[in-house]
Parts: sequence; C-alpha cells; structure tokens
Amino acid sequence: MNKPLDFTYTTVFDRQYDLAHFLKQSSEEELPIEDLVFDGLEFDNIMAAGLEFHRCKFHGCRFIACRMPKTYFKECLIQQCDLSGSRFTDSTLHDTVLQDCKLAGTQLSGASLRECKFLRCAGDFVSFSGCALRNTMFEGCRLPDASFDSCRPVRLQFVDTMLLHSDFTSTPLKGIDFTSDHIEGLTVAGPELKGAIVNALQACDFARLLGLTIK
Repeated sequence: MNKPLDFTYTTVFDRQYDLAHFLKQSSEEELPIEDLVFDGLEFDNIMAAGLEFHRCKFHGCRFIACRMPKTYFKECLIQQCDLSGSRFTDSTLHDTVLQDCKLAGTQLSGASLRECKFLRCAGDFVSFSGCALRNTMFEGCRLPDASFDSCRPVRLQFVDTMLLHSDFTSTPLKGIDFTSDHIEGLTVAGPELKGAIVNALQACDFARLLGLTIK
C-alpha cells in the first residue's frame, strides 16, 4: 500500500437492538453506510447481500453465522473482530485494514481485495479461493490450512506469516517473497512455484513436495 490509512469517523452506532433492521433496510434500499463506528456489537445471523460500508470502523464486533455476500468495504478498519464461520463471498475490500481479527473458517471466496492489509489476524481454514489480491499484505498472521487456490495475485505480500498446510493450487507465485514466512506443507501442483522467492530451507521443503529426494 502506497500511503498510510487515515480513518476519520463521526458517529457511533450503538443501537444493538436496531442493528439487524438497520442493515436489512440498507441492503434492500441499496443505501451505503458511511462514517459510522460499530463498537462491540454482535452481527448475529445477519443475512444481507450487497451491503456497502464506506469509511466505517468495526471494533470488538462479533459476526455470528452471518451470510453477507457481495459486501463492499471501502476505507474501513476492522479491528479486534471475530468473523469466524461467517461468509463474505464475492465481496469487495478496497483500502481496508483487518487488524487482530479472528478468521477461523471465514469465507472470502471470490472476493476482490485491493490495497488491503491483514495485520496479526488468525484463523484456521479461512478461504480466499478464487480471490483477486491486488496490492494486499498479510503481516504477522497465522493462517494454517488456509485456501489461496485459484487466486489472481498482483503485488501480494506475506510478512512473518504462518501458512502451514495452506493451499496455493493454480495460484501463480512469481515474485512473492516467502522468506520470512512459515510455509511448510503447502499444497501446490508444481508450476505455481515458478518465480517464487524462498530461502534454502523452504526450497528443500518444496523439493520434497515435488517428489525430489534430497541427500
């Protein structure tokens, strides 16, 4: 990302009792939700497609069994939130930061991510299958068994990230630097590795994945 994010929020939405109705109405009327802070709220079993959040902050929120496909997050901060098990398939995240979030089993399949950062996020089996990942960074994350298969990466970065047994099948890894990451046991077919940047120990692990015997 070329510039630091500067989030400014003006209004706190604290009506937990009215949250589901508010989101449903915004979805049905195609009204963007702008410049709001959602602090400590529970997004419980929300079923709404096409929601738009512009310059919003989510802090300490829990997304419980939500189905929110085609959600659009623009210039948002999602901080210390639990999105485990919720589905945001075919969504768009633009210039958005997820920080210290739980992503166990979160579905972001088919999403478009541009100018995004994932900082110290953790979650087994999070799915980014089929995502467009442009100028997106994962830093200090723990994402074992994550799915990054069939992605379209452009200037994708991983820094100090644990990707143990993650799936990168059919995702070209050319130019991606894994040297600071834990990438043991990745699932790849072989051609994806062309042009990936790895250290000596990682190269040995990839060689074993490809059926080579190292003596």
